[in-house]
Amino acid sequence: MYLTWKEIPRSLKSYIFLSAIGGFSFLTYIVSPALGSLLSFSLEDVGWIFSVSYAFQAVLTYALGKNFERRSPNIALFLSKIFFAVGNILFAMTTKIFTFIVAQLFVSFMDVFYPSVVMYERAIFLPRHREKLYWFLFTFSDMVKAVGYSLFVFILAPNLSGLSFYRTVFLVIASANIFYALSFIFILPKVRSGSDFHEEHIQKLSDKRTFLLLMLHQYLAYTSFGFGSFMIITYYLIEHFKLGPSSPILFEVLFSVSVVMSLLWRPRLKTSPVFNMIFGSFLLSFSFFVMCVPNVYVFFSAHFIMGIAFVLWLPGKESVKMEIAPKELGRWEGFFQGLNIFTRIFTPALSAIVATNLGYFYVFFIAGSLVLASSFFLIPVFTVYRKSHGNS
Repeated sequence: MYLTWKEIPRSLKSYIFLSAIGGFSFLTYIVSPALGSLLSFSLEDVGWIFSVSYAFQAVLTYALGKNFERRSPNIALFLSKIFFAVGNILFAMTTKIFTFIVAQLFVSFMDVFYPSVVMYERAIFLPRHREKLYWFLFTFSDMVKAVGYSLFVFILAPNLSGLSFYRTVFLVIASANIFYALSFIFILPKVRSGSDFHEEHIQKLSDKRTFLLLMLHQYLAYTSFGFGSFMIITYYLIEHFKLGPSSPILFEVLFSVSVVMSLLWRPRLKTSPVFNMIFGSFLLSFSFFVMCVPNVYVFFSAHFIMGIAFVLWLPGKESVKMEIAPKELGRWEGFFQGLNIFTRIFTPALSAIVATNLGYFYVFFIAGSLVLASSFFLIPVFTVYRKSHGNS
C-alpha cells in the first residue's frame, strides 16, 4: 500500500523534520578538514588525527556493546548530540592542533552511538513502510541541506574571511544540535530500550547468514566511504583544483540537489527494496570510478550520480536490514560499527599517504573497488528475500 505524507503519524513527522538537523550537521565533516587545510595542517597530519579519533571510537563502541540494547536510545542520542555540539564549539575555537584533536574526539561520539539510531528507528518506523519513510527522511534532510548550504556558500562565505566563515558554521551547527539533543528528551517519541520493536513488526526472515552478509556489505561500503572521505575530497578541491574555502560545501550541495530531484521519479518506482539496494550499490561504485577522472566538472558530476545511488541504496538497505535483523540487533550493530571504526583507524592515514605519494586517482579507485566487491555479498540476500516475499 502506498504511503502518503498525510498518513504518517505526527510523531514520525516530528522525527523526520528534526532529523534534518542531523543531516545538516554533516557539514562538520566537510568543514573540519577544510579548517585543517586553512590552518596549514598537512593532509597526512589531519589523516593521523582522524585515525587517532577512530581508535578512541573503536574502544568505546566495543565497550558499550550490549548497553545499546538495555538502555533507552533517547538517552544515548541525547548524549551523542551534546558531545557533537561540544566538538563543534571546540572547532570554532581552534587555532592550534591540540584543540583540533580534542574537538575531533568529541565529534567522534556520533559514530559511537550510531547503533542507537538504528534501534530507535526500528522501534518507531512503521514496518510496512520503512523504505518509504527512510526516503522521506533522507530527501527532506537533503532539501534542508541544499537550501542551508547554498545560503552559507553564496551569502555567508563572500562576506566573511575563511576562518571567520568556518567558525560561524561550527557555532550554528553546535546551537542546532543542542536543540536536537533536547528534542529526544522533550519532543520525540520515547523508546524504553534498544531491544524494543514496533508493535507491527513481523520477523519474516530468520536466516542469520543472510543478515550477516548484509552487514558485511554495509561494513565494506562504509569502509570505502572512509577511504574516499571528505577529508580527501576537501584537500583535492582546495589544493589540487585550487578552489575556494566554500567549494567542499558547494560539492555537497550538488549531492543534496540530486537527492531532492528524486521527488520527480522516486514515487513512481515500483521495484523492491532489495533490488533498489543492490542497484544503488553498483551505482555507488560507479560514482567513485567517475571521480577518478581528473576534471573538476566530471568530479562534481560524480557526486550528483552518488546522490541518485544513495536514494536507492540507503532506504533499501535500512528497510531490508530492519526486516531480517535478529532481536539482538544492538550487539550486532555495535560489533560491526566497532569493526568499521577499527578499520577507520587506518583508512584516513592510509588514504592520505596514498593521495600524497601515489595520487588521488588511486584513492577513489580503491574506494570504488571496495563498494563493487561489497555488492556481490548482496546477491544471496536478494535470493533469500525474493523467496520470502513470493518473488515479488
